[in-house]
Amino acid sequence: MRQGRVIPAPATPVQGINVTAKVLLLEDDAGVRFTFNMALQEAGYDVTAVTSCSDAISALTELPLDVLVLDLKIGEEMSLPVADYAALLRPDIPVVCITGSRLFSGGELFSLSRNIRWVLRKPVNLSDLLSMVDHVTGRVPAMAAS
Repeated sequence: MRQGRVIPAPATPVQGINVTAKVLLLEDDAGVRFTFNMALQEAGYDVTAVTSCSDAISALTELPLDVLVLDLKIGEEMSLPVADYAALLRPDIPVVCITGSRLFSGGELFSLSRNIRWVLRKPVNLSDLLSMVDHVTGRVPAMAAS
């Protein structure tokens, strides 16, 4: 039997095709992390949830990911270095930032890291989160695909 060459799937799903995108979720609040994780999984995403910036950076180096969902403030540190590292390692990977802070209310986050595509303010509506992840991955939501 002849074996063909294996062609890897694109890192970012093709527009209009309903595929499982791989999401890295960085959230230190256990309840919020559980809720976001469940919502994303129920929407068909493959989610890796981590609680620290160092774990997020490890996941970025080790896993094929399509999108990052980052809480801006993780404990006493900011997650911006994770977005910056992602921009260096994978310039194409989109970042959805979540924050309860008014610190960057003028849109400054977009100039701080080139991969940040959306900023959601807490409290986050789950349908907004799912819509943003659908949008940045080019994924067709299950309801729209049928």
